[in-house]
Amino acid sequence: MSGTRTPRDLLAAYQEGPELLRQAVSGMDADALRARPIPGKMSSLEVLCHIVDSDQFMCDRVKRTIATDAPLLVGIESAAYPGPLSYHSRDLEVDLALLAAQRTQLAADLKRLPDEVWSRTATHSENGTQTLLEIFDHAVDHLESHLLAIAEKRHALGV
Repeated sequence: MSGTRTPRDLLAAYQEGPELLRQAVSGMDADALRARPIPGKMSSLEVLCHIVDSDQFMCDRVKRTIATDAPLLVGIESAAYPGPLSYHSRDLEVDLALLAAQRTQLAADLKRLPDEVWSRTATHSENGTQTLLEIFDHAVDHLESHLLAIAEKRHALGV
């Protein structure tokens, strides 16, 4: 999934992400989306909401790395979000639309930039110095890894 993709490859995968996420949850009714068939794991809806919320942070990280000199990127503890943000009450379509819109905007921004921008750096509070390419690769990989988690839940539910 990660580590060897070019910026062009990453941009294509990044833009494809919202549709892949939509496909991952297609055909799941409200009960299946909210079910936790694997003990100790989030539901598929919680995973989807986590992806969308995390993507907002990742968009900000990418933009700050492009626009500012050596920004500090603070790690987030998104594991606590599902309850306080009532993930099970969220509208799936709103979250999917937000993900598509923010990824469309960021991809357009990135396509307009010169190649050397990919080597700009930021310092992540947990991961140390990272290039824009590494930060963006993580954003792409994050969604892709969670698609596997949704597939695992679908399988456990027999959906």
